[in-house]
Amino acid sequence: MELEKLLTNVEVVSSNAEKGIEIGDISINSETASKGDLFICLKGKTADGHDFIKDLKGKVAVFIVEKKPKVDVPYIIVKDTRKAYSLISQNFFRNPANSLRLISVVGTNGKTSTAHIINDILTYAGYKTGLIGTLGHFILNEKVSESLTTPDPYELNKLLFEMLCKGVEIVTMEVSAHAIALQKLYGINFDISILSNITQDHLDYFDTFEQYAETKLSFFSPEHTKLAVVNVDDIWGQKLAQRIDIPTVTYALDNPCDVFAINVFPDIDGTKFVVNLFDNVLEIKSSLYGVFNVYNLISAMIAASSLGVSTDTICQAVKRLKPIDGRFNILKNGKGMIIIDYAHTPDGLKNLLSTARTITKARIITVFGCGGERDKAKRSIMGAIASKLSELVVITSDNPRGEEPESIIAEIEQGVNGCDKRVFPHRGDAICYALSEMQEGDTVVIAGKGAENYMEIRGKKIPFSDMEQVLKRGARR
Repeated sequence: MELEKLLTNVEVVSSNAEKGIEIGDISINSETASKGDLFICLKGKTADGHDFIKDLKGKVAVFIVEKKPKVDVPYIIVKDTRKAYSLISQNFFRNPANSLRLISVVGTNGKTSTAHIINDILTYAGYKTGLIGTLGHFILNEKVSESLTTPDPYELNKLLFEMLCKGVEIVTMEVSAHAIALQKLYGINFDISILSNITQDHLDYFDTFEQYAETKLSFFSPEHTKLAVVNVDDIWGQKLAQRIDIPTVTYALDNPCDVFAINVFPDIDGTKFVVNLFDNVLEIKSSLYGVFNVYNLISAMIAASSLGVSTDTICQAVKRLKPIDGRFNILKNGKGMIIIDYAHTPDGLKNLLSTARTITKARIITVFGCGGERDKAKRSIMGAIASKLSELVVITSDNPRGEEPESIIAEIEQGVNGCDKRVFPHRGDAICYALSEMQEGDTVVIAGKGAENYMEIRGKKIPFSDMEQVLKRGARR
């Protein structure tokens, strides 16, 4: 594609490059850049693409930079190379987002569940759908790849282009705070954006919780979305609703709002509730557990209704929903239940254990750990939550990465108080112990990894699955 076409809508400060030059591909990695590429210099936490210009001289066609290179190379100076990367990627794949209806789900907890619920409702309603998120990327409900929750601009737009070519009409996408901060979606306007909640997470990347929260809220603006769907039972959702300048639908269980649910009744088979959906009163029965899933369901129903799906179709689709991989998956072993869930934040763990309590006859035994090289402040907090809501806490590893598992566990232990506690650095041993301790009516909750099938240790992903560990010890779905 001609360089000039790639630069459509990109704010250029100055340039010495020939605008008619043909570009073969786009690159941000100096190790994989090829001859004829457009190389975009991005600044990261550990490296700066500008530092590799000298090494790539004569190899790539043109450099996109934020400052004039010190060596003689073809360059284009822009104000923000990350914004330019997003726009150039869109142009390279012929702006596929412009021909799709897009839904984004933003929040700390519930993004994956909400996105999958929306996708399932829309599929049942007859739409051809795409789904991008933590559990992978799906085209017409077939998994085609997996990567980051919100892929980088090149991969994202390539994926959207492939979806468009295969007839996809509506794409639901999880949007992470990192993606917003790194301008991965700059220049793409969503039809609907949902704010599920904002609670503590990712303070390894963001300087403060307020910065993390404000990053998420910044997505709810005219340049990013046409319609906002906001949970006003969440304090940050309330703040957003008070200041937002785009059309908004609010939802809640406790506070005044546009769409709300009453008579929420959790039981062993899922959850029942009544929802007022734009003045349509609907009785809902879902196989999904917990009040947190009521919030997810309501926001998904709002999104579907806003796209024109009838209330009857929505109700029928919700009845048919199946549990989402790694999200409150229940197994049984003759003594009680085993619940596997992705909860890896303080609020997520609290919601998980509170819901487990409503269907548990005897004790709750909780197995969990915290990820290495991530938000350390939440470790003792999660330890306190687990000990308050469990009779026995088994602390173990969860993607220790470059940290020593024992050090992470020690920080978790600082918050544990008032219940029995055991420590097993090897996660398989922890699960085995918890299952062996089960008595009649007990529930073992295994939190943190959900559907993940690996353990990340010192740069390597070693095969490991909580589900497999439980199944091979005699449990059944």
